[in-house]
Amino acid sequence: MTRARDLADGADKDITGTLTLDDIVLSNDMSVADNGKVQFGAGNDLQIYHDTNNSYIDEQGTGNLLIRGTEIQLKASDGTSYAEFNDGGATNLRFSGDLKFSTASTGVDIIGAFTATDGCTITTADNSSQLTLISTD
Repeated sequence: MTRARDLADGADKDITGTLTLDDIVLSNDMSVADNGKVQFGAGNDLQIYHDTNNSYIDEQGTGNLLIRGTEIQLKASDGTSYAEFNDGGATNLRFSGDLKFSTASTGVDIIGAFTATDGCTITTADNSSQLTLISTD
């Protein structure tokens, strides 16, 4: 049996088949070819991969895909923000980087036009109608 320390002499190694290790510590990058997958879980429940056109994070197990952090940001490859989710604070949604929808402790703020396709009723906390917009189509 070859020991991991015997593979760590700095020379390139080609391994065919399955290599089972207790822990892996990388001191540099890990590269996976197009269509190759990094898979997690006994049933490959979580997969991260790239085909020649798109990148994927697939959760295929029985649970949920949970993304946790005190501030989560979704951004385009050029850094333009799509959305920000702040722990205990606002959730912001953007269009082309411009803020369009934001949550607040008092409700939501809509920046720009608001279109309702099937009428809209706005009520107060006691559920009494304050303003009703109805389509005339």
